[in-house]
Amino acid sequence: MSNIDALNVALAGEYAAIYAYGVIGAHLKGAEETRALTVMAGHRQKRDQLRAKIIAGGGTPVAAAAIYDLPAEVSTPTQARELAALVEDRLSGQWAGVAAASTDADRSTAALVAVECSVRSTSWNGQAPVWPGAS
Repeated sequence: MSNIDALNVALAGEYAAIYAYGVIGAHLKGAEETRALTVMAGHRQKRDQLRAKIIAGGGTPVAAAAIYDLPAEVSTPTQARELAALVEDRLSGQWAGVAAASTDADRSTAALVAVECSVRSTSWNGQAPVWPGAS
């Protein structure tokens, strides 16, 4: 997979995360709602950075979908936290793919973003994701 392709996969993931965090935030209250909105703002920044990087690399950024299918119904705070954990876990893998496809300083940046996503995933549901090859 080329670097531009990997960046586009991560971009598609960031679009989906932004959508999901809109749903997540709507089902949380207080500090958790504030946290969800703050995380969503961070994903918007990542989206903008990815789009700029893809364009600078001569690629065409993928477009966001008009709507996204959620993997499960979200109608309670617990379901919202579970969705947030899943979103971050999936993004972690997508950013790890960017790290694998990169050959420059972007590799360490993408790896750090993958770790940040894993930490957020764990903080939402208390369960650490298992990465392939980890023991």
